[in-house]
Amino acid sequence: MTKWVAAVVALVVGLGSGYYIGKSGGYQSGKSAGVSEGITRGVAQENAAEAARMREAEREAAKAVNPFEQAGANPLEKVQTNPFENVKVNPFE
Repeated sequence: MTKWVAAVVALVVGLGSGYYIGKSGGYQSGKSAGVSEGITRGVAQENAAEAARMREAEREAAKAVNPFEQAGANPLEKVQTNPFENVKVNPFE
């Protein structure tokens, strides 16, 4: 029974120390390879691309909202009806 407890304790200690050493070694190797600087540049590049997409979307939305942007576009140009044709002005007639 004592051997099992010692084996489990040794296994837990080995796993914990292996995790700690591996994590710190991986962090150091990534830091020396310039990973954090690359991430920073990538995030800045993605933010700039997103801002450009937003500006383009705003321009497209502004074009869709204003149908009279083209010169000479009058939607009532060919309308010949009189909206006041059937209006009763004198209520006593």
